[in-house]
Amino acid sequence: MQRTVARVLAAMLAFAATAVPAAQGPAPPSPASASAISIPGTQQFDIASSSGKRSYRIFVSVPAKAAPEHGYPVLYVLDGNVMFLTALEAVRALERRPDMPKDLATVVVGIGYPDGVDAGVERTLDYTPAGGGNPQIRNPGGGADAFLAFVEDDLKPRIAGIARIDRTRQGIFGHSFGGLFVLHSLAARPDAFRVRVAASPSIWFAPKVRDELSAMVAKRKADAPLTAVLLTAGEFEQIPSPQTRVHPNAERLVGVLAERRQVDNARSVAELLAKAPNLDARFDEIAGEDHGTVIPAAISRAVWFMLAPALPVPAVPAAKDYLAMTPAQRYDLRLRVRDLPDRVRVPWLKELKKSLQDGLSPDEVQRLHDERNEMDAKNGTKPHAINADG
Repeated sequence: MQRTVARVLAAMLAFAATAVPAAQGPAPPSPASASAISIPGTQQFDIASSSGKRSYRIFVSVPAKAAPEHGYPVLYVLDGNVMFLTALEAVRALERRPDMPKDLATVVVGIGYPDGVDAGVERTLDYTPAGGGNPQIRNPGGGADAFLAFVEDDLKPRIAGIARIDRTRQGIFGHSFGGLFVLHSLAARPDAFRVRVAASPSIWFAPKVRDELSAMVAKRKADAPLTAVLLTAGEFEQIPSPQTRVHPNAERLVGVLAERRQVDNARSVAELLAKAPNLDARFDEIAGEDHGTVIPAAISRAVWFMLAPALPVPAVPAAKDYLAMTPAQRYDLRLRVRDLPDRVRVPWLKELKKSLQDGLSPDEVQRLHDERNEMDAKNGTKPHAINADG
């Protein structure tokens, strides 16, 4: 149990130890007295797909807390060999917060690959849909449907045998090709997960995923189960970071960033999905991060997006009451509303807009509009692309 996780952590600690000069601090313990790190409540196992053609290493953490009334929510994390531990700590840190429900307890599942395989080759095949491709990527792809069938038909029943789970609260996180898979899975099996997080999705590799999602949006029914989708991208995934600008191959790298349009693609897909009935979609641009450094921040946002309780919807104030607030109070209210899903936020803003136009003079409305822009500039915030006029 936990052999691979323990070996990874032990190797990290060993590297850190060699970085400290021998003259500083006490001598390190001898190998005979050292022990590997173990993580309570975790296990790992290998499982073959029902087709018998693929094999995966699965990392699982079951909380020490008893299952909630309807069972544990489950977060599935792709690239589990390298992302499971980050996701696990993000989940447990959220559960320890005093402002979270005391019974919040989540099963975390990392989907990875056994020792001895090339994960780069394997993930390209598993995470990309048929019909995609790019001359810069030589590994074979197109296995996303088979991988999705493995998750649904083989892995989920296995996890249900390990812990009592809430089938209505299952989420999935994927980054890069993993984010592309998350979007494809939404089009292929919309009800497979109630929460999906596509971090830095490689839409450039399979642009047809946008057509798949458009078809899903067009036929989605008003009584479909409520689904939440978060797309993220780092600020420096489309424009060059300071490090990229001084790289020896800066011109080529800048060209790749511009060609792939990671930020614009993710934002436009979120806007497309927001049009679907009972589908809350949003896009977060994460400041100061590039395609690699964004991963921990994206995982943290994914965990909050899936597990944090929904925010209460504030009442729409009457025009005179809104005008009587201080600028700070109005700014705080606007920030609370900006965090609401589009299906709630946009009608709220339209109602406020009508209230202000009916109850205030044009000069008062303009002053409030100018104040909003000034407060955003002062605090480094900005409205959503889709607002009361959207």
